[in-house]
Amino acid sequence: MKKLCIAVYLVTIVLFSATGETDMESYFLLDDFSADRSAIGTEWKGFTDQVMGGVSDMIITRIPEADRTFVRMQGEVSLENNGGFIQIRLMLKSFLKPFNGSAYKGIRVKVRGKGSGYYIFLRTCSMILPWKYLAASVSVTDEWQEVDIPWSAFKQGDYGRVGKLRTNRLKSLALVAYGEEFEAMIDLAEIGLYR
Repeated sequence: MKKLCIAVYLVTIVLFSATGETDMESYFLLDDFSADRSAIGTEWKGFTDQVMGGVSDMIITRIPEADRTFVRMQGEVSLENNGGFIQIRLMLKSFLKPFNGSAYKGIRVKVRGKGSGYYIFLRTCSMILPWKYLAASVSVTDEWQEVDIPWSAFKQGDYGRVGKLRTNRLKSLALVAYGEEFEAMIDLAEIGLYR
């Protein structure tokens, strides 16, 4: 019996290695923009503060390079009319099922850009109102870099208390240029969850 258990254990290790599941455990790809939809089957949507009367504007472009495809978000962020943001958002929740990111330490992005004022906004299933979110800043340079953003970096947004981040009930994430008047330009080549 002991030999049988050892044999089953070894076969399991070989199967996991052959299917690449061990790699998936250390990093979960959400999107690398190699297809029309994200790796989890949802699509990115862009919108600005114009939904609430602001005047910021934005262009989203999908750009192929030799070794990658990336998305560029650029535009004029304006604070006029109580505005101040542009963003691209990815729904993580599918139908009634929230996305469970609790097995991971945080979000990893491959980015480059100009200026400052960039954030990842997270929303959970308990955040019903559209102005409720948790935010963590993203620093960029003009060279591609991988940035790890731990769950602990996410703090409540500017519009009321939202409670603590429940990573097992994620609803959406967004890449946002926010909070100051500036000409935004940020490129996103990959986003996922790291262990």
